[in-house]
Amino acid sequence: MIEAAFRARIAGVSYYLRSLRELETRHRTPGKGFYRATATLAASRAASFIMIYNCVEFATRETVISVRKSMQNDSSSFAELIAYWQQDIVHAHFKKKLQDGVNHGALLQEFVEFVPGRVSWLQKEEAVPFAGNIDHTKLIKFARDIGDRGWRPPNKTLGGSDLAIVKNARNELAHGEETFEAIGGNYSVADIADKLDRIRSFMCSYIRMMQRYETGRSYVS
Repeated sequence: MIEAAFRARIAGVSYYLRSLRELETRHRTPGKGFYRATATLAASRAASFIMIYNCVEFATRETVISVRKSMQNDSSSFAELIAYWQQDIVHAHFKKKLQDGVNHGALLQEFVEFVPGRVSWLQKEEAVPFAGNIDHTKLIKFARDIGDRGWRPPNKTLGGSDLAIVKNARNELAHGEETFEAIGGNYSVADIADKLDRIRSFMCSYIRMMQRYETGRSYVS
């Protein structure tokens, strides 16, 4: 289900890039150009990076949510979970409170009630461990942290390094560090389409790894 939904989203970006390619071809045809076409097309290419990142964050979030829900639904105890997920749950319960500063007595009382641990994220199951900063290094490290040391990026995906380019472009646009025209001017439609294909292969492999992890209950020690 997650992989199919991800592929559908990626297909939408692919259709968008095809339309851009047709517009660029039309613009080069004498008499078919339009006002500020070069700038408009560059900005449109930049927008595709936000679309691609949206797909990546969707796949990452949904796989994490699915694993967390399986842990909650299969009656696993807190003590049975591997260290990563135990820490993940403790962070959901106490990290923000410690950062914000709370009444120590009340916090200790909550901690006493929490012990020996509950498999619950306080309805924060949808929180991604590294939202806004997802790239290949984060996903590879995440796989190792949750105990899957056998997963490797597929061949011909450049190790997933295109994800870093997409993440950086998306962040620069989101934070106003660069204009859409400047970002889009660095890439052709063909270049972005190649990156999209490699990211599709990388993320589908990641999704299948997470599904095997969930089915095999690899989250228990």
